[in-house]
Amino acid sequence: MHLELLKQIILDEQELPLPDLTDRDLKLTFVPEMSLSVVGARRCGKSYRALQQVKHLLASGTQRENVCRVLFNDHRLVTVPASELHCIDNAYYSLYPEKKRREEVIFIFDEIHRIEGWEDYVLYLLAEPTHKVLITGSTSKLLTGQIASALRGKNFPSKLWPFSFAEFIRHHGVAPDTISTGGQVRLRNMLATYIRQGGFPGLLSLPQTEHRRLLQTYWETMVLRDVIEAHPDAKINISAFNSLVDALISRVGCPMSIKRILQTMTERGVHCSSTSLYLYLDYMREAFMLETAEFYSPSEKVRHRNYRKVYCVDWALADAVAPGSGIDPTRCLENMVYVELRRRGYEVSYYRTRNGYEVDFVATPKSGGDPTLIQVAWALDKPEVRDREVRALQKSVEFLGATNVLIVTNDEEMVLNTEAGPVLVMPAWKWLLTEEPEVR
Repeated sequence: MHLELLKQIILDEQELPLPDLTDRDLKLTFVPEMSLSVVGARRCGKSYRALQQVKHLLASGTQRENVCRVLFNDHRLVTVPASELHCIDNAYYSLYPEKKRREEVIFIFDEIHRIEGWEDYVLYLLAEPTHKVLITGSTSKLLTGQIASALRGKNFPSKLWPFSFAEFIRHHGVAPDTISTGGQVRLRNMLATYIRQGGFPGLLSLPQTEHRRLLQTYWETMVLRDVIEAHPDAKINISAFNSLVDALISRVGCPMSIKRILQTMTERGVHCSSTSLYLYLDYMREAFMLETAEFYSPSEKVRHRNYRKVYCVDWALADAVAPGSGIDPTRCLENMVYVELRRRGYEVSYYRTRNGYEVDFVATPKSGGDPTLIQVAWALDKPEVRDREVRALQKSVEFLGATNVLIVTNDEEMVLNTEAGPVLVMPAWKWLLTEEPEVR
């Protein structure tokens, strides 16, 4: 790697003005002797979150020269081997020799995981007490034991999702006023926009037609860059992959069975093995495109015997790429609630009673504790809908030992008195702004 080129890259980055940014709620804290990684779907705001961190550092007294940021999607760096990564700190300290071992230096690397064997370089940097390392990337490998092992446990990962509703209204300058009549009206309008547009930060000021087209472009880029190009040895069957994508996206919030998808594909003349389809699904999860929710059970055997439900990283993205007429509003709302629960750090499952009554979400804190049961319904104005949602909760509360039960709707709020106790019904625009609502 040419030293002068690297010096130019470092200086050019330091001279760029920092953009005006909407504050993200994901907190980043450096842990001594550990790298810090921010991972998430492509275009969800990881690079901007890193720049937000730079702003925080500058506000606390850090000099801009003490931040060395390198973007590995730069065409000049895409072929750099891991053996030459040490040229980065060589170039930096040739610019600022007085800082070496005297001042704290923050190295920020975007998409460094593209370089095979990059982990050893990060460990080399962390061996110097004055160094801090922040990594961003669009692969879940940065969260897995594979990376933790390569970094010898010296990586502290954080996952960034597209805008939450709180961040969405902050971006638009709307106060989180859930009390006053005017505040509630504004939040209802913002929720309608949020459901329609989703949370990808770079698209929120675009007309609806362009917004939808760009979401489709986002998806195509994820498929090409984060699935196909990221797994060149997999020899992905494009026809089978696209058929799987159509089947999964059209089933957002619904039961998903690879066996049934494979059967349908075979009937249509698309041939592929179930092993390949499971692998393709793993690739999409690895790229943060999709997630699946398991059946809630302490038994692994029971969990694997039951179908999974599939959710997209962003409901508007799913709607934009779904075949046919897209995703209906209720399933978009359900996907939105799923993403919010995951953003809040819950393990999310679903539950179905022996009588076939289904609870949309069983949200379990990772720190332990009783699960929260959540149903999602667009509206409860029809008696049959209300009875169905309540019946599933009543049948599940005692068996699962749940202490909290909740129904999230588009715009209804009430308390339902049931045989299992009171059930709080909350409008989504309020629930999304309430970190831990008292649901029972």
